[in-house]
Amino acid sequence: MKKIVLALGLASSLGSTSVPAFAAAPADVAPADRYFGRLQMSILGVRNALHDLSARLDAHPEDAEHVYDKALLVEDALHDWAKKFPKDPWIPKYAYALAELYRKVDTDEARTAMNDALDWLISSYPSSEYARMGRI
Repeated sequence: MKKIVLALGLASSLGSTSVPAFAAAPADVAPADRYFGRLQMSILGVRNALHDLSARLDAHPEDAEHVYDKALLVEDALHDWAKKFPKDPWIPKYAYALAELYRKVDTDEARTAMNDALDWLISSYPSSEYARMGRI
């Protein structure tokens, strides 16, 4: 009990010169409780959908048409996210993952979507490591 009282006393004596225990998130990063696109996907939802769709395609290549349709909705959420938080450092990673998902679908429509996703990634986030990967 004495340790708690001592710690509280020390904390209160620091006054306004102390650093807050939790810093506010930068305005550039989308909060986890924001929702984007027609499906109102969270940033975790975008991440999970890209992962799950890729795994589904690996396990069931015959589902490519359905995966492509769902990927379009994820892309809609990703573009909405980028519109509202254009400097969010997570966007290039997921834009690249989206392009890779389209590559795995392997249809003419998906190849066009892959190229469009890579063009967007490279033009919007040219200094990101994912843009460099997309140029290869």
